[in-house]
Amino acid sequence: MAEDIIKKGTANRWQGIDPVKGKLYLTRSRVLHIASALHFRRGETSMPLDEIKSVEIDDNLLYKLPVPNAITITMKDDTRHKFVVNRRKDWKKKIDRALEDMNNENIEK
Repeated sequence: MAEDIIKKGTANRWQGIDPVKGKLYLTRSRVLHIASALHFRRGETSMPLDEIKSVEIDDNLLYKLPVPNAITITMKDDTRHKFVVNRRKDWKKKIDRALEDMNNENIEK
């Protein structure tokens, strides 16, 4: 990956009822989930920062009990992407900061 990586970590992306294991990357231009090569649902999910509407702290349900380990990224077209991550507050903070930096750069242009 040629992009500057701000943050990376393991993450499961929920696709329907199936978790897609992989890695989550935050760069200066997008959030990217790359599915594990061993997972049957291979591929990438790319979320350009300029198309992200919001990032929310979320819970994952385990046997109907809430587990505080997820973030949900909502796109401007209202598509939602839910990820199970470690240090979810740090992920939200860094994505929010990247969005703010991108908006500041656009204002300066």
